[in-house]
Amino acid sequence: MQARIIETFCEGKFCDARNEDRVFAGERHIAVVDGSSAAQPIAGRPGGIAAAEVIVDVLASLPSGATVDTFERSAQRALADLARAHAVASPYAATVVLSLERGEIWRIGDCPFAVDGVWNIPEHNPHERAFFNFRRMMVSGYARAHGDRPASPGVSANNLEAITRDWLAMTKHWVNADSDAFGFAALDERPAPDRFKEVFPLPRDARTIILASDGAVVSRQGQSGPRDVSAMLEEIEAVRIADPLCLDVFPYWRRFLDGARFLDDTSFIAVELVV
Repeated sequence: MQARIIETFCEGKFCDARNEDRVFAGERHIAVVDGSSAAQPIAGRPGGIAAAEVIVDVLASLPSGATVDTFERSAQRALADLARAHAVASPYAATVVLSLERGEIWRIGDCPFAVDGVWNIPEHNPHERAFFNFRRMMVSGYARAHGDRPASPGVSANNLEAITRDWLAMTKHWVNADSDAFGFAALDERPAPDRFKEVFPLPRDARTIILASDGAVVSRQGQSGPRDVSAMLEEIEAVRIADPLCLDVFPYWRRFLDGARFLDDTSFIAVELVV
């Protein structure tokens, strides 16, 4: 199976120098890698960038016949080596991979994808869902206490920034924690439990595949997602205008940050399969 790239987009929410997403297109694999912004800095750079770059290197060196397990184990070892070399906790990342050799899509984490226009959008991670409910409660409480409008980015949003930073620092402890209610999947120095490694065989007649980071899809209504980059940018901007705190139109664990172009670093790659 071969693929023709239709269009690619990979930009940071602030600037490309801080973009923790990566898009990879090789002979055997095409992927989107979403490095976590919660990771510790490494050598003066965001840890999510370091994680994404390591995983791209792993994808580029995967042998013929590699499975999702081969990929996950290779990434785990590479991230563990990175962590040891810099004496930090391993950075981590979500990813979605199209294996052209095996005719499969692999997912570890919360990256969405579409096959012939039908999207598969995972739920937010359990810790993100819990934090969203807490954030909605706190926004309401701050608004009532200070006379702020519930949907305005005033006192309520500003007071939550420090809390959000504390929460992000804790998320590392839930990575691949299979027995914890807040555990979630990612490529990390710790092995991913089998249930966190998703494999989706492609239909024999599949023709168009889209891989994306979670920042590319600002809807969870009926598993709907953008058909192309232009539609993606329009949908993101519509949410930014209508719901900047991300409490109603697109419930999310974080608001649109001041000065950010997007809700999160944003990647999208569409390919046409040639069988």
